[in-house]
Amino acid sequence: MESWRWLLACLALCLLDCHLVEEGLAVGVGFGAVEKTMSATFESASLWSSQNRRQEVVEDPLRAKPALLSRNLAIGIGIQNFPEGLAVSLPLRGAGFSTWRAFWYGQLSGMVEPLAGVFGAFAVVLAEPILPYALAFAAGAMVYVVMDDIIPEAQISGNGKLASWASILGFVVMMSLDVGLG
Repeated sequence: MESWRWLLACLALCLLDCHLVEEGLAVGVGFGAVEKTMSATFESASLWSSQNRRQEVVEDPLRAKPALLSRNLAIGIGIQNFPEGLAVSLPLRGAGFSTWRAFWYGQLSGMVEPLAGVFGAFAVVLAEPILPYALAFAAGAMVYVVMDDIIPEAQISGNGKLASWASILGFVVMMSLDVGLG
């Protein structure tokens, strides 16, 4: 097993685990926020603006389907966790690990996310006043990772346009899921 491949695999594992903590916090904060505030979802923001334009009172959708709104966030993050698991498993496989062992470590690296999600949900209950800042931080951190790390790295390897278009497509799919399932 070559030492540089082992170091690359360990670096990918550490970086991905840091990234998964922030994703877990995003899901946990989303679920913890549903019962707490109307400003926790994009759907509620559009409902609020349409209520103000028409000057009529509409029943609060968060009371009718509290977990449905945050479910979409969890589904979106869950879908994009598949390539992240590959980002851990493939370097380990290239470093000489067996297929099943590389797969196991890829799955094990994802266990950080649910733990951070539980912490995020409890943090919302305890720290409701900072909820908008926590959601903004989680979203900003995800966008930052793509813009600062993934796209420049792809440009170095000659795939910059493909990475940029894939990022745009991913954002469009995410917003389509938000509108379609919300």
